[in-house]
Amino acid sequence: MKTSRLFISFSDIKGVTLVSGKEYSLDTGDIIIYSIYLPNFIDFKANLSQFLNSPELKKAKRYYKEIDRNRFIIYRSILKLLLGAYTKSDIKNIYLDYDFNKKPYLASHPWLHFNISHSEDYAAIAFSRKKVGLDIEYLSNDFKFTDLFPDIFDDHERLVIQNADDKKNAFYTLWTRKEAFVKALGKGIDEDFKYIPCIEGQHNLDFKLVKNTQNWQVYSFDFAEHYLAAVAFEGLPSTSGNQVLYIIPDSMEILLEMTQRKNY
Repeated sequence: MKTSRLFISFSDIKGVTLVSGKEYSLDTGDIIIYSIYLPNFIDFKANLSQFLNSPELKKAKRYYKEIDRNRFIIYRSILKLLLGAYTKSDIKNIYLDYDFNKKPYLASHPWLHFNISHSEDYAAIAFSRKKVGLDIEYLSNDFKFTDLFPDIFDDHERLVIQNADDKKNAFYTLWTRKEAFVKALGKGIDEDFKYIPCIEGQHNLDFKLVKNTQNWQVYSFDFAEHYLAAVAFEGLPSTSGNQVLYIIPDSMEILLEMTQRKNY
């Protein structure tokens, strides 16, 4: 009987600043991640909001706190700019659809997979031709993560965290791996979350968790100071391609350049 395998490891992926003139294309094995430091874009909020449609602007207004409204406007508009760049489409023609777990996708371009994550001052977006999930987390000093142990970790995983020299780092490493993987699966957090593997190494997956025979990879990496991240995607290490983390600079010129990447 065929089984699915999950390979978990660390990545030394390093951020490089996005520069003018970049071509937006994806090869089969590419995993391209964009980092957005949200406070840098507050001054551009009015410019960026023009790329949002009426339902998106209404959604922004539903956020109770202004800081949350601003963050949504920034990362949603940059997501649409990037989607336009990769699909060679006008931003006005970018409409997000949602699956049953509220994961966004582009029905008009089913080959393009993407996932977004945000935590405190950062947002990140991953793009791939494979199913992909991304999670970033701020390493909070105030979060009592031990309260979650019974619901999200098995006995072995709890021991790994409890025996770690840096328990907070160990917790967020394992947590982001689970989050990224379930986001790649499109599952969300449910009763199976506790049984998602998150320890480094190779695992055989229960068919009930993945419901197919696809193989997967999950990589942890340092995202920014006081932030950890994990990215999950289809395939095994033998089929790995290019993994890049781009830091989007606070430049409207570069952002607007994305809207001009058409196949004319």
